[in-house]
Amino acid sequence: MSENNDMLSVKNLKVVFPNQMGVVRAVEGIDLHVKEGECVALVGESGCGKSVTSLSIMKLIGTPPALTRVDELVLDGVEMKDLTDREMQHIRGSKISMIFQDAMTALNPVMTVGKQIDEVFIKHFHMKKEEAKKHSIEALARVGVPSPEQRYHDFPHQLSGGMRQRVLIAMAFACEPKFIIADEPTTALDVTIQAQVLEVLAQMQKNNNTSLLLITHDLSIVANMADRIYVMYCGKIVEESPAYPLFKDPKHPYTEGLLGAIPKLSDKNHEFIQIPDNVPHPMHKPEGCYFHPRCRYATEECKCQMPPLVDIGDGRKVRCFHPLSKGEKS
Repeated sequence: MSENNDMLSVKNLKVVFPNQMGVVRAVEGIDLHVKEGECVALVGESGCGKSVTSLSIMKLIGTPPALTRVDELVLDGVEMKDLTDREMQHIRGSKISMIFQDAMTALNPVMTVGKQIDEVFIKHFHMKKEEAKKHSIEALARVGVPSPEQRYHDFPHQLSGGMRQRVLIAMAFACEPKFIIADEPTTALDVTIQAQVLEVLAQMQKNNNTSLLLITHDLSIVANMADRIYVMYCGKIVEESPAYPLFKDPKHPYTEGLLGAIPKLSDKNHEFIQIPDNVPHPMHKPEGCYFHPRCRYATEECKCQMPPLVDIGDGRKVRCFHPLSKGEKS
């Protein structure tokens, strides 16, 4: 079982999507753990399996189309892997919530945002409509929605992208769950609004001592939020580390590439660094290390064998035959 201070423990999660052409191996045996009150980031490019991982933790992926296997899926001491859909309905919202990446599609377009938040309180606390309305307005106020009494009656299309995202955060925190998954919560928002939404999310997490799994493709987003970071590539964890050491001294070439792609004001060359090529199609992954076709450090060993995820001490793990040292960084 998971450690006592782990709010979430996931062991050996595998998710595949069989089809007529073969099998899509979206997630290949990953382990995750998040402690109480901790913010953990799951980082990787689009197509690496991050969202599939989050939906699997929430048990929102049906069978079919997916086949999911996990050795352990424990939330706050409760094993969830064998729970039924009806049992999960009582847990979702009250103990674990999710903030989806596209607020326009996550919200019901024909219901006011207030009524949608009401449903959370009515479902889990069995409140009357008037009481639920009062709590919904308070929830909107907590996430910084101006004139919450007025916005309560608005439909999603009447709100800006940033306001819609705040509504999703209000819904996620409504029942004060112990664990929240934020799946690309700032997608399609401009930089200023993105910073505001992240500030609201960080403040809500701190005030409620909530455990947070923040999923993103952008390492710069998590620089000031995450306590620990998992880097994911092609369905596998390639690096795990506390946040500060990872930014200061990345060990996996893929992590180095993600960090190099972040624009920096201090960059005297004014060059945008890009990882070559694209993430392989999940049905056509290369032999050996999945990253080797894009890696400038790849050797023959990398092309033939999959490196194991090795513990290198100080809470850090890396899946690489030739972990980077400080002198090798560009």
